[in-house]
Amino acid sequence: MSIVAFASAKGSPGVTTTAVAVAGSWPAERRVLLAEFDPAGSDLVPRFALHRDPGVVELGSGHRRGLTPESIWAHTQTLPGGVPALVGPTSPEQALALREFWTAAGPALATLPDTDVIVDCGRLAPDSPVLDVLRHAAIVVLVAHPTFEGISHLRARLGRRLAATCSVVVLVGDRPYSATEVGDVIEADVAAVLADDPRAAALLCGKAGNPGTLRRSALMRTAGALSHWLSAVVRTGPPASAMTTATTGSAPSRLQEVSR
Repeated sequence: MSIVAFASAKGSPGVTTTAVAVAGSWPAERRVLLAEFDPAGSDLVPRFALHRDPGVVELGSGHRRGLTPESIWAHTQTLPGGVPALVGPTSPEQALALREFWTAAGPALATLPDTDVIVDCGRLAPDSPVLDVLRHAAIVVLVAHPTFEGISHLRARLGRRLAATCSVVVLVGDRPYSATEVGDVIEADVAAVLADDPRAAALLCGKAGNPGTLRRSALMRTAGALSHWLSAVVRTGPPASAMTTATTGSAPSRLQEVSR
């Protein structure tokens, strides 16, 4: 049905953790698939002790026979909690070798029947092979920490069109800068602020713990709200405004340097 792509401009702000949280809290009435397309290599395999295959590499090796819905689902594994996942390549070298697959993957996933696909694209570089996938996304979610460096890279990335529809920003935490301050500088709406919750994030990274603790966490509450908003966006089209709108105001002087 639709691709919702998650990516970062630079660094490791928690794209995979955010994608897992959103997929895990996706509205129950809509089928969801998590696709790990980070060209830097899989995090899901070591986090959750999954197998390297089936996954993207095995699927990609046979894509010339066609990426059918049946072949895509046949190459998924199940994460703790029940989310089906298409695990990514284990190394950048494997990702580069699959370049033809990335071209075919976008349209195949965008038309996967009755399924919303959450795609973890990792860090976006100019030569990233997954840029072809982004062109088929209903919406691209750029994940960032609200730091001076994170905002600077985010502003630069927003200057380049990523998808045919729209891109939105999600912040992990609200320190040292708030959504309002970040929105003023990047001249775009901040769709949501996810709770900076290390304990819950560790559970989403495979650390042993109480599932109830994760379900009740601030991170999953904020991820759940984002999931429902994104689900509505892919059903009805690009948003007129973000879930959490950055209002007009005066950004701190150091942040103003980013816009110069």
